[in-house]
Amino acid sequence: MTEEQAGELAELQPKVAQQKQQSKEKNAKQYQARKAAAARVVVLEELEGRGS
Repeated sequence: MTEEQAGELAELQPKVAQQKQQSKEKNAKQYQARKAAAARVVVLEELEGRGS
């Protein structure tokens, strides 16, 4: 690996790490939103079953 390539790698690694972290956070938020929506559906279906 040349010095130029090593420098490029050193420059890109933090950017990639940040993108991976942001992706993980986005995925976690989406998972929590889906989980909350599914829980809400259960509650609403229970209410519908009671005739309320």
